[in-house]
Amino acid sequence: MAAPLTREDLTNINTALKAAKEVKAVIARAKQAGLDVDALEAQLISNEARLQGIKAAFYPNGRAS
Repeated sequence: MAAPLTREDLTNINTALKAAKEVKAVIARAKQAGLDVDALEAQLISNEARLQGIKAAFYPNGRAS
């Protein structure tokens, strides 16, 4: 049976997780500036958790087989 996700998918997940870290820094700066970014932050945290869950389920060793 073929793997449901590919190496490219893993690369995309890792890229998205790295981008999420960068966006967290921007959100922190926006909060310091007094901007209301709570909804954006909640969405980011939710999406990051989903990606981490997918990665853990399909790539338990952290790499594609």
